[in-house]
Amino acid sequence: MKTIIFAGLMIFSVSAQVLSPKDTLELSLARTIELAMKNNNDLRISKINSEIADEKVNEAWGSALYPDISGSVNYRKALKRGVFNIETPFFSGTFPVGTDHTMTASVNVEQTLFSGAAFIAIRIAKSYSEIAGKFYLSAKNELKVKVKEAYYSHLLAKEVVNLTKQNLTLAEDNLKNTQSLYRAGMISEYDLVRAGVQVQNMIPELQAAEHALSMSENFIKLLTGIPFEEAISIRDSLVFSDQKLEEFDGYFERVIKMNPYLNGLELDTRMKDDVVTARFAQHFPTLTATGGWQTEAQENNGRAFADWRYNASSFIGINLRVPIFKGFQTSAVVEQAKLDHQMAIETYEKTKKQLGNQLLDLLGTIEKDKQRISAYSATINQADLAYSIAQKRFSSGLSTQLEVLDAMVSLTRSKVNYLTALYDYYISNAKLEQLIAKD
Repeated sequence: MKTIIFAGLMIFSVSAQVLSPKDTLELSLARTIELAMKNNNDLRISKINSEIADEKVNEAWGSALYPDISGSVNYRKALKRGVFNIETPFFSGTFPVGTDHTMTASVNVEQTLFSGAAFIAIRIAKSYSEIAGKFYLSAKNELKVKVKEAYYSHLLAKEVVNLTKQNLTLAEDNLKNTQSLYRAGMISEYDLVRAGVQVQNMIPELQAAEHALSMSENFIKLLTGIPFEEAISIRDSLVFSDQKLEEFDGYFERVIKMNPYLNGLELDTRMKDDVVTARFAQHFPTLTATGGWQTEAQENNGRAFADWRYNASSFIGINLRVPIFKGFQTSAVVEQAKLDHQMAIETYEKTKKQLGNQLLDLLGTIEKDKQRISAYSATINQADLAYSIAQKRFSSGLSTQLEVLDAMVSLTRSKVNYLTALYDYYISNAKLEQLIAKD
């Protein structure tokens, strides 16, 4: 009997574990960024591009320093051997050409001894690898901003849902109070209808706010690689935390030194300069050493394969290639490379100015956001007081329902404006951190 009871308890325990819901994943901002850095597909693609650029460096070293060694094996079976005819005053006849079987094996080696562009190509490949690395860091910083935008959007949506629920509760309480006053004959039917309409209007607003919250949650999952069916929970809330700012000059100096995208463009100007040198090196001769080994067997059908007779030969040599004239193509290619280099310089200078302008704009925006937060915080207190006074006036029969609803709308607008200012403030700070490459 005890065995049966124990087995039953075990089955119930296993069933409870199977039927229990999945654990909710708790997220903070740091944890969300960590998951995005690990799982985001766009960042993985950028990382792969960086690794491809690293392999191009190895490819360039292989072309410049190491020999090119190739081997081949060739077998030919004569289905019908050729013949040649001899006609002389003394005799004539037909003689076969070649053999039934021909086997050839060879190994060829070619080593570059001098090439003007060889080591420049290595330098170009290294620069390309460094550029890809900088752009990968830029992609990481951009992803951080996207994650923060999604995270703070979720916090904002959650606050709007809570605010909408509070407003619905206030509207319902106001409707109950209005119904009591109507039954007491203290207000008109119009005020009762307005209170009911206010409640009905709040219901779709709450549904829209909850939908926005769900969409913000899904976007976080998209960025972080979290399965859409997995539940997440974010307990943070939008609370103001003052971020101290430095002067423009200090930030701009950091942008020039640390911004990975700008650093990548600077490296691109150097690489394009090396490309000019590489293109000009096409005017120079190239010197290569060559060598080869070959063995060949030619046999007819009467001899077994194991008894085939092979004759080996080998050679070494030097090949000097001197460019003399290519229809002005080389000069044109050099000029194109120079123009590409000049374009890279202009792009770098333009981007540096744009980033400086963006920095000025962000610093000004952050200060304005702080002023908005301070102003809206004071407005909330005043709007809350106005709503309380409007309720008391309405309960005393000194005002209409319209005054109460107007006060509620003003209070709601003040709270939404405050939350939006907080969101804008944190996003502006995130963009500033991206610009100055702050960890």
